[in-house]
Amino acid sequence: MKMLRLSSSGLQGFAGTSLTPRDIIDYASALATHIQGGPVVVGRDTRYSSSMVYSAATSGLLNAGCDIIDLGICPTPMIQFAVRHYGAAAGLSITGGHKKAGWNSLNIINSEGSIFDPLSGQTVLDIFHSKDFLKADWKGMGKITQSDSFLLPYLDNLESCVNTEAIRAANFTVLMDPLGGAGAPYLTVFAERLGLKLVPINGDANGYLAREAEPRPRSAKQMASIIPYVKGDAGFLFSSDMVNMSLVTEKTEPKSEEYTFAVIANHILSKKQGTVVTNCCTSRMIDDISAQNKSPLVKTKVGQPYVLTTLADEQGVLGGEGNGVAVLPQAGPSFDGFIMTALVLEAMAENKATLSELVDALPSYYIVKKNVPCKSSKAYRALEHVEKIWRLDESADINIQDGLRIDSEHGWKYVRASRTEPMIRIISESKDQRLAEKEAEKIIRILEEVL
Repeated sequence: MKMLRLSSSGLQGFAGTSLTPRDIIDYASALATHIQGGPVVVGRDTRYSSSMVYSAATSGLLNAGCDIIDLGICPTPMIQFAVRHYGAAAGLSITGGHKKAGWNSLNIINSEGSIFDPLSGQTVLDIFHSKDFLKADWKGMGKITQSDSFLLPYLDNLESCVNTEAIRAANFTVLMDPLGGAGAPYLTVFAERLGLKLVPINGDANGYLAREAEPRPRSAKQMASIIPYVKGDAGFLFSSDMVNMSLVTEKTEPKSEEYTFAVIANHILSKKQGTVVTNCCTSRMIDDISAQNKSPLVKTKVGQPYVLTTLADEQGVLGGEGNGVAVLPQAGPSFDGFIMTALVLEAMAENKATLSELVDALPSYYIVKKNVPCKSSKAYRALEHVEKIWRLDESADINIQDGLRIDSEHGWKYVRASRTEPMIRIISESKDQRLAEKEAEKIIRILEEVL
């Protein structure tokens, strides 16, 4: 059975089955009630279901008296910027992100342009469940205004965060694959701003997912095969909301999404020391890079809200996670594929290095990521079984901040129940590829004992 997923940062599910118009209207009404009918910025991606989700969501907002600033097809990080630009009370991004076709979600954004923090998000959930919604009469219902006046200020803000002169001088040829999603309409203006020769792949905003939605090495084969023929300097794959990003080098090497944050962190920290924030299952590359640059590292639970909230609390210089995201505080509280692309290009330009050279300069680790199907009702019993087995090893250093993690001098391994899908996620990392794979398989066998 396909389930509706609720979290502090939004509502998600399979459109038309688990994610129904009634659910969408109620959730949008809960957001409107929480912000007391204030103005809301709304944008959506190109997925086939996004029009339905948009219509239902805007109905709920308008009925509560919210005026809507409609950005049309727009990536999540641009919506986040637009919330601040228009001084709105909240934002709503309708997108399937890095999930497969059929999936869609409503991601809620606060007045500061950040994903809702867990406490505020829980308040919206409480209102959703209570169904005690703000309702306007016929004279007080909101209105919809289309606007794109945020775009030039957004691009100006992006330029102010990177060395655009160095990037333009490098005359890069760049391949970009937005998956036919919300970022597709903005590729050309982005490339023009940075003086790039653009080679778009899946660049039509048609909502068709021509590859796996998650930007990972196995979904980069098309780009990798094209790079040498167009003499590309770098390739960038994105999720449909322009939040997650992975890299392809000029040597046709698709890199794990873990390298996105690592390349950016190595570059930023070489110029400015300061606190780095990441989650508890990001590659040890970040630990090593932070230590080499004498910068404190703070680890959080998995998820954008935890990283962004902690980054603000710690007044850090950089945040990110191992799923291909990074956030530069001065650019805004968002994981933004366009800004991440610009930072990688800046690193190449300022260091006069190829992308493969930047990757090769990083600490060397091998990471394995696996998923085991598991019903939510069985997940925590399965994790308890894994913990019980691990605790038999008296030398085990077990961390239960978010799921289970055990570290050793040879590497680390991690197990967590997914918050969005019926599965258990497994990560194993080591400098030895065979050891990383062996440890991941060992965890799978332990789980199979109780599943």
